[in-house]
Amino acid sequence: MFAFPGPLPARRGACRVIALVMLLAARVAAAAGRPDIIVLMADDLDEATLWDARDLGLMPNLDASLRAGGLRFDESFVSDPLCCPSRATFLTGQYPHNHGVLNITYNASVPEGSFAAFDDREHLGVWLQRAGYRTGLIGKFLNGYGYVPPRNCPACDRMRYVPPGWNDWQGMPDYGELNGSAGIGYAGAYCMYNYSINVNGTLVTYHGATGDYQTDVIAQRALAFVDQAATSGQPFFLYLAPLAPHYELCLPAASGFEWDVRPPPRYADTLPPSIRLDRFKPSYDETDVGDKPSWFAATYPPLTTANMDALDRQYRHRIEALRALDDLIGALRQRLVARGTWNDTVFVFTSDNGWLYGEHRTVGKVLAYEESIRVPLLLRGPGMPANLVRHAPALNNDLAPTLSELAGATPGLPMDGRSLLPLFGTDSVPGWRRRFLVEHHRDFAGAPVAYADYLAVRTTDAEAAAQGGPRRLWVDWRLDRQPRGIEHYDITADPYQIESRSGGDVAALRTSLALLRDCGKPGRASCRVAEFSADEIHLDGFD
Repeated sequence: MFAFPGPLPARRGACRVIALVMLLAARVAAAAGRPDIIVLMADDLDEATLWDARDLGLMPNLDASLRAGGLRFDESFVSDPLCCPSRATFLTGQYPHNHGVLNITYNASVPEGSFAAFDDREHLGVWLQRAGYRTGLIGKFLNGYGYVPPRNCPACDRMRYVPPGWNDWQGMPDYGELNGSAGIGYAGAYCMYNYSINVNGTLVTYHGATGDYQTDVIAQRALAFVDQAATSGQPFFLYLAPLAPHYELCLPAASGFEWDVRPPPRYADTLPPSIRLDRFKPSYDETDVGDKPSWFAATYPPLTTANMDALDRQYRHRIEALRALDDLIGALRQRLVARGTWNDTVFVFTSDNGWLYGEHRTVGKVLAYEESIRVPLLLRGPGMPANLVRHAPALNNDLAPTLSELAGATPGLPMDGRSLLPLFGTDSVPGWRRRFLVEHHRDFAGAPVAYADYLAVRTTDAEAAAQGGPRRLWVDWRLDRQPRGIEHYDITADPYQIESRSGGDVAALRTSLALLRDCGKPGRASCRVAEFSADEIHLDGFD
């Protein structure tokens, strides 16, 4: 029992009551055995590159800490393969069409994109903070943070704004006050050097010294957060969001093929030129794209030799940049082991979307191909199986429900995803998803990503078993609501998505898309129902 020392002045008394309530909540959380939680979200990391780096022996800490020491989902996907919508989904557990962050638009006059569209009053950080967790974010938040006005505080200082839900905010403004490269006029989260961090409302600027390398600075700050959290008596939630291995926007590039990221000096150019992409992969520089929508061939011409060489260089540098992430994992594990809390910590490693290195003649993300929508997902922590692979389909929609359940937190939003905890013990859970939606909403014409819209249905092994057919991908392209083509792949027989099928039984796919595209909206089926059942059709949206 807590005993108050007597009457207090009103303001001081309120502060002490709040402090005592927080302390009580922390002690209750500790007694309930709620774990500390760390989420490390890489940027633009496709699953293949991660496992290539691991097979080269370059990810020993991830291998020992998370792969051998934890649980891997090898059917892990994002519901929108673009940074900002995907990260908003992680924080809310909702599909983009429900949380409303539909693209990365920086233009404040187009509110459907970027940080300007994000309602930061209810999200994972807020929920865990309410549950008694000490919460922290270090690194990238959402595209446009620090540049466009916050949705819920339009008059706030954009660069120094601290969103609700974070006890320790160390977010990197998308645009900084320091120009990182002459003539570029850009410095922020997308630079490995010359950037600023908003540390609880105060900007701290880093320059070009070796020790200013972004991933290493995030690692140092993560260790400091862990040390400080240990003295608070509260369980903690730490969200780490480094740029790596995303390309740097402060490095000039003539095209996407020239995009590059700087590894830390200790790893720069340590991979020999013999390490390169597999040019024999069936989808690499796809020869015949006549099966795809009519605009595809003109948008994506065949790769040149220069394109291929640049992509090989990009691939090597991205792997070298990943090595610093592995060092970060190793440093955190070492610190938590020393504190005796490693075995009580949930650690999640994932990415916001994948990456294409010349598959189907493309470089980047956004498209609904496997390389773009499939991401790593590894978890370890108390009660989780070790060195085990689960094959049930997981979405980034599922992370907020999972972490909320682990933390004993009550979400403040209806979530489209579902907790992964039932899958810790089995691959087969009754009512688990048989299909899911992939959606992309284009930006305004001048944005970095300005493709047409699409809605897609990706089916799973469970759907294939129920329908007696293959796993499929159905992509419905639109521009200003007008049809721009269909892509339809048999993922089972055609895993590289080389031949879009012109015919076949597509009624079930059309029905699924009709149900999924507005799932979770008022008067519509929940997304959990839409991912499992196809008994109900709504025709709003694409038709």
